[in-house]
Amino acid sequence: VPKKLFVYGSHTRHDVEDARAFGWNVTIDEKEPVDFARLVANKDVEIKRLNGIYDGMMARAGVEVIRGRAKIIGKNQVEINGKEITANKILVAVGGWPFVPDIEGKDLVMTSNEAFYLDKVPEKIVIVGGGYI
Repeated sequence: VPKKLFVYGSHTRHDVEDARAFGWNVTIDEKEPVDFARLVANKDVEIKRLNGIYDGMMARAGVEVIRGRAKIIGKNQVEINGKEITANKILVAVGGWPFVPDIEGKDLVMTSNEAFYLDKVPEKIVIVGGGYI
């Protein structure tokens, strides 16, 4: 979700330019075209809102959410934070984490995780990788 929000936000300048072509009287402050701190703050607000929706949906469905590190230990069994749990249905939401290989220049690498908390737009940046999800 955070990556999608940044990608959608990055399109706005082009959308404004397109809107001008359709007669909209819109402008962009060329001295400061984007308030990056506000973009980051709004991303955080949206994630909190979405998490609230998902938590509410699961609660209404009677889902017990247990947060922690899980290990599958048998049929219908997991161990979470040292506690064994058995259930008919178990959903393990693993998430993901960017991987930076051990390469020369690794100290200059920033993953999308760190990019979500920058104070300002970098003057120069190279993006390596596929897709925004």
